[in-house]
Parts: sequence; C-alpha cells; structure tokens
Amino acid sequence: MNDSTVSVPSEQYERLTALAAARGVTPEAQLARLIDDAYEGLDADDAATESLPLGVCDTDDE
Repeated sequence: MNDSTVSVPSEQYERLTALAAARGVTPEAQLARLIDDAYEGLDADDAATESLPLGVCDTDDE
C-alpha cells in the first residue's frame, strides 16, 4: 500500500482515538488497520474474535 495523507474530521478523530486507546495502539496505526481491512476485506469465517472490529462478534446468535 502506498503512503498517503488521509483527512479525518474532528468528530471522527475522537472516535478513532477512543478505539485506538481501547486496542492499545496509536490512532495512526488504528486508521491504517481499518483502511487495510476495508481494502483487503475481512473473511468473517476465518477471522479470530480479536481481529474483528469493535462491536462485532463471531457468534451465530441473532
């Protein structure tokens, strides 16, 4: 992936920093991870629970 600049609105940046803090990473690292996940796609069948986005679980309960 190429390095480039991404603009994040302030209200979204606050959410990003909270998510990053919960995962123990920097906001920049969390944003890179989110972009990578969106770009590559996430195979839900093979994903470990730890790799799923916050608020998403891998149970079949609906």
